[in-house]
Amino acid sequence: MKPVNRILAFDVSNNNCSVAISAGQEILAYEEDLRPSMQAEILILLIERALPSINYDYQDIDYLALTNGPGSFTGIRIGLATAEGILISTNIEGLAISNFEMSYYRLQRQVKYFDKAVILLNAYRQQLYYQEFDLAGNKGNYGLIDINKISNLFTDTKKKIVCTGSGMSEIYDQIEKNTNITILPRFAKINATQVCKYADEKINKGEVNQGIGPLYIRPPDAKIPTKRTIDNASFALES
Repeated sequence: MKPVNRILAFDVSNNNCSVAISAGQEILAYEEDLRPSMQAEILILLIERALPSINYDYQDIDYLALTNGPGSFTGIRIGLATAEGILISTNIEGLAISNFEMSYYRLQRQVKYFDKAVILLNAYRQQLYYQEFDLAGNKGNYGLIDINKISNLFTDTKKKIVCTGSGMSEIYDQIEKNTNITILPRFAKINATQVCKYADEKINKGEVNQGIGPLYIRPPDAKIPTKRTIDNASFALES
């Protein structure tokens, strides 16, 4: 009999924080804090609250799964740094899952037939993150698109297309009359219980990442200054 996957999962890429522990598809523990931008202060606290609540320690965990973007740059960095700290000091295997995958996972549980699924996530600044999937779950094109150019993703009017994601409200009026497009209501925010269940399915299919890393599509606003910009700033101050 195949052993059950014991998974520690967390999501901090969506501007709040949740932690879950599962054995297979059964959720054993769940902790969350919905206060925005508090991931740095509470992630480890939630993990260390969840583990002892079921008499687990890190040695009882087989896999660590986390969302890696696109989303909050700060949250993604905190999540990855925490995960790497745990992985480097244990025998746990890491599994990074994108927010696109999480949305597709929930979509395909509601719609059983389509030619193409398009996940649209709010990137703000009048832009959306997008990724395409086929019915088998194969990943297609992804990127960042201006809201006023969204029709470029829907030029094939003969294909049955399903759309969902946090960006739907931004472009609903542009696509609602397309008879070949099915628009799903916006899902509730991703949380760690869903990450646990999807990770278990991926592990059972042998889809475990070789290492974890971020999915950044738009460069972060904060950049480390180069020597040239520092020199220019110094020159401006002196002059």
